[in-house]
Amino acid sequence: MGHAIRVLLVDDDPAIADLTATHLERASDRIETAVETSPATALDRVTDDAVDCVVSDYEMPEMDGLEFLDAVRETAPSLPFILFTGRGSEEIASEAISAGVTDYLQKETGSDQYAVLANRVENAVAQYRAEREAEEADEQIRRIFERITDAFFALDDQWRFTHVNERAADFFGRDADDLLGENIREAFSDDMGEEFRAAYEKAFEVQEPVTLETESTFQPGDWLEIRVYPAEDGLSVYFRNVTERRRAQMELRETNQKIEALHDVAARAVGCTSEQDIYDLAIEAAEEILAFDLCTVDAVEGDHLVTRAVSKVVSTDGYYERTPLDREDNLAARVYREGETSLVRDLHEADVVPAESEYRSALTIPFDEFAVFQAVSKDADGFDRGDRELAELLAAHISEALARVRTETELRAERDRFAALFENVPNAVVRYGIDGTDAVCKSVNPAFEDVFGWREDEIVGDSVDDYILRDDQQDEGEALNARVSHGRRIEGAEVHRTTRDGGRDFLLHTAPAGDDGESEAFAIYVDISEQKERERQLARQNERLEEFASVVSHDLRNPLNVALGRFDLLEDECDSDHLAPIGRSLDRMDGLVEDLLKLARQGLVVDDPEPVSLSDAVEEAWETADTAEASLRLADDAVVEADDARFRELLENLFRNAVEHGDVGTAVEVGLLDDGQGFYVADDGPGIPEAEREQVFDHGFTTDEDGTGFGLAIVSSIANAHGWNVEAVDCDDETGDDCEGARFEFSRVTLRDELSSER
Repeated sequence: MGHAIRVLLVDDDPAIADLTATHLERASDRIETAVETSPATALDRVTDDAVDCVVSDYEMPEMDGLEFLDAVRETAPSLPFILFTGRGSEEIASEAISAGVTDYLQKETGSDQYAVLANRVENAVAQYRAEREAEEADEQIRRIFERITDAFFALDDQWRFTHVNERAADFFGRDADDLLGENIREAFSDDMGEEFRAAYEKAFEVQEPVTLETESTFQPGDWLEIRVYPAEDGLSVYFRNVTERRRAQMELRETNQKIEALHDVAARAVGCTSEQDIYDLAIEAAEEILAFDLCTVDAVEGDHLVTRAVSKVVSTDGYYERTPLDREDNLAARVYREGETSLVRDLHEADVVPAESEYRSALTIPFDEFAVFQAVSKDADGFDRGDRELAELLAAHISEALARVRTETELRAERDRFAALFENVPNAVVRYGIDGTDAVCKSVNPAFEDVFGWREDEIVGDSVDDYILRDDQQDEGEALNARVSHGRRIEGAEVHRTTRDGGRDFLLHTAPAGDDGESEAFAIYVDISEQKERERQLARQNERLEEFASVVSHDLRNPLNVALGRFDLLEDECDSDHLAPIGRSLDRMDGLVEDLLKLARQGLVVDDPEPVSLSDAVEEAWETADTAEASLRLADDAVVEADDARFRELLENLFRNAVEHGDVGTAVEVGLLDDGQGFYVADDGPGIPEAEREQVFDHGFTTDEDGTGFGLAIVSSIANAHGWNVEAVDCDDETGDDCEGARFEFSRVTLRDELSSER
């Protein structure tokens, strides 16, 4: 009948029928489905004997499920018929069972029901096929007996043979003529048997036919069906050998018992909580349904098969304890790689090496990707097709149980990992459920307790918003809850929340807490209070710098421009020794005002840096700075996240500083720090005394009587505006060499390897 199970799905809703078909074929690779939405059309398929099982809905317009069952039973009286209905009640269930459905299953939500349905289909078809095979066997035996003439003999009232046919004579092992006239009780006193003697005597006494089926005493192991017909003058005895029929009946009975045992395995597997329990159960079940000398279950561990369970009657060297999966001459490894059952009738003729040379036959079945089951026998042809089918049914139950246990184990591990993450994540996290417009607290992590100040037992069961939102923020909280309840996530929203210590600023993220149908979510609060305070400080700093620049450019620059203009007029009108000092003072004041404006404007925070080539910025700054006869060397190149114009201004000031404080031909070098987190600008000049290295960045500090003292202050201001750190060192502080010169190191700088292609 084939390994595949052909299932006819009958449901007037094509969407439901197609969904059921898809899930059934996913649940079992043996199931092949056909869908019909009309019971009348479905009957044609049943009539053509094209299906192994019918799965039908109950409520359909042409006829309901039980009427359809009656129509099917007229064509196929014993075909498995499963009523799969969304209308469930005890009345319908009772009526369905009374009508003779094979099984009854109520439709539910979720996909688990289809695995149950697939299992019911497989079990029903397995039982149906077994019964049909038994019926075919019985029919074959009956036809055999019809072609055979019964053995016959007749006795008179003195128990003497009056007639013996050839088949009876052959059975007794005597010549027919020799038996005539002999008393059966004397001729076969030792072999006649008490059951035969009692049957003959009873027939004589009651003068009614007697039939019995018993094992032959003449040919032990053979079973006879004996019919004794009495008459006043003797007995007529007909008997036939029913050993094959008896064996077929016993085999059918044993098969049914084995199938029941397999069903019991499926039920017991549900209670297994570990893979080892399931492996042990597989061995126990195999001992009930198969005859073998040894069976094992080898689990996949890494790139090996490792024996995890063994049948009881085995010597320790009767199997491989550990086998590489890529071993070519090993049957279990080959079956695992190919994923197909193997039945080897004679291992001596196969290209594999058994653990013991005495093993002659083997039945090997994969438990999906988990393990391999193998039974071996010392007899050739120790296993047949029936053994294979039973073992494959066992494998299906075991594989399903292994998949369930592994999934449950992974889920437990995932829950444990998540619980550990929830407990140890440094950010405040609250798990809550949406109840109307309220966010009801389910649990909080320790970080939440530390940040917000409320213990879990104080807040669980209450609305979280009542604790962490001000009264004027309740509408905001309800809006966020509504978004979460509709499945929308919140990513990095800036919010202000109340703690027991006062208000704080956070980034709010939300994530669903599961797919169990409840409106639950996690809220993660990332504390950005210090960052927001820093931003506010920077904003205030920018405002002060803007205000200062405005004062300098208007309140100082305008009077200074008037003084310079008047000085030019005065210089043209008179000649005095006082004019030159006045002019120099005015020029110095003009330079100071210009530097003050630069200092204010360059100190504004860089909000939107862009990638700038270090080599390009260095070359442009070198060209615009008055570098005289100095030389430049670029030791490394990179891309710096910076404001392009202000970065060049920083470099120009450093280059001017090196030239102004160095000798003729000063050498300047620019390169990257060893840790890759910044850059440096160094020269071979006199360097900076250690006592002055912190002062050089102060406003107005200079060692040059003509300098303003703002050059390096502007450098520091630009660096701070970028969020960089600048430090002055001697070159030998960094290199360890005996060298001279100053070295300015810039750290906390964002560097890249190359410019973006979009720039």
